[in-house]
Amino acid sequence: MSVVDRFKSKGIRVATKVQEKAIKETASRLKVNPAMVLPECDGECRKCHFKKLQSKLENLKGADEKKLTKYSSGKDLVAAVAGTVLLADSKIPYFAAREIGGNTYVYAKRGNAKDEKLLAVQNFNDPHIRMLGIVDVATKKKVYLYSLKDRMICRGGDATPPEDFVKFLMNKLGLENGMCKHMSKDGKRTHIKIKWIPADMELKICEECASRNTVMEMTKYFYSPNIEKEFEVTVEGEFVSCNKKCDTCLIEDALEQHVDDSEYLGGKIDDRKFIDYWHKKIQWNIEKIHEGIFIMDNVCYGKDIDAVVKKLSPSRWEEIAIRHILERIGRPMLISNATPNKILSKYWDEYGEDIVRSIAGGRGVEMMGSTSKHTPSEILEKIYTHAEKQKVLDELPRYGKLPPLAEFADRIARAYRVGGSKEAVREIHGEKMDVKKKAIAYAFLLAIGKSEGEEWKYSDMERDFGSQLKEYASRLLESKGKGYGNALQEMLTMTGSTKRLK
Repeated sequence: MSVVDRFKSKGIRVATKVQEKAIKETASRLKVNPAMVLPECDGECRKCHFKKLQSKLENLKGADEKKLTKYSSGKDLVAAVAGTVLLADSKIPYFAAREIGGNTYVYAKRGNAKDEKLLAVQNFNDPHIRMLGIVDVATKKKVYLYSLKDRMICRGGDATPPEDFVKFLMNKLGLENGMCKHMSKDGKRTHIKIKWIPADMELKICEECASRNTVMEMTKYFYSPNIEKEFEVTVEGEFVSCNKKCDTCLIEDALEQHVDDSEYLGGKIDDRKFIDYWHKKIQWNIEKIHEGIFIMDNVCYGKDIDAVVKKLSPSRWEEIAIRHILERIGRPMLISNATPNKILSKYWDEYGEDIVRSIAGGRGVEMMGSTSKHTPSEILEKIYTHAEKQKVLDELPRYGKLPPLAEFADRIARAYRVGGSKEAVREIHGEKMDVKKKAIAYAFLLAIGKSEGEEWKYSDMERDFGSQLKEYASRLLESKGKGYGNALQEMLTMTGSTKRLK
């Protein structure tokens, strides 16, 4: 695994005074201590893999321009240091620029050293970039390197990171005791857990803070020949909580899932994506279960239909439909941001027609053809309301042609039965009325408690007559079958009519 991302050329640019000053300062330091680009030894190696390089670098100390020019003609780290030292007392008109990990770094081309060597030497203050100078040796010799704020450390074949490096790295990552700010306060959050085996520590980053590949960020600052063997990555958290404990948990095995971390350790996905994979794998395993289990907004309700209905607080028509669905599904229902209509939409193609038929029979199915642009909840409301109105009307007698006064009273009573007082008042207001019709209208207004504010529309005689008819109006609003017919006949008779209803 590379210590740095593959870098891209950003071309040549005119040197700024700040950039020139920074590189000339680095060149002056190298002039005094050329070997500062090598790591400190903190291992127990039989042979130092950097000793030969160190000897060559020491030869540059106090070297004149001719000697430095000769050394700068090579390709290696020594050439990069020699070329950079030559810049200490020179004007730097132009820089080459390279992009690494979204950042642009500059360096001056002097001599024939490889670009990555020059880049590392001249940006030595950057603990990430400076490792470019010696990562080839570390890769070849399989040694462990650690880059801190102001120095590098070689641990030889020992993978255990220095304590100072761990502190430096945690600071870089913004972690406290290996945890993000949220995990420090609430350890129960769903999080990615990174076990760093050589350091004997665990890093925990919650979903909210998961915005990078933490292991890749870590390896910017150290080199290991066996990264994949030194980290174990898992996710910990509660995919679902229980609405109540079931005698037997039907999803217990599905919740115990381990996600393959090879893509993550290979740098192909970040922390958030790894957590997403965990969510998807558990969901996929739950969905394979051949049981009707109800999971809404990460809460499992088992097979408890009543609990689901209580949580959703659906309308009457939605409840009928939801119960119809939940009694029949043979696979788990997983819904996020659950609403009655969202559940109905999920299963509408499969169960919609059967639900409508159970509410309103064939007539309801016919009505579905004119509601294609509506949501399932809207369709059901329309069909349910129609069915309920029809039920009310089916409880009342059917007549042929009624006398005008009886027909008026019948219309008001039926309007009230299917639409309440609002529809009854609307029926009254839409009628052109003589004295007797006004008396009937006022009788109904008294019966439904809507006469206040309407009195001015009626004469004293109409109001008095209406008061006498109130008893029959009240019976028409409550009676069914034969009782309704009797009340309508008696009201008609009280108006002075001798006609009989048929």
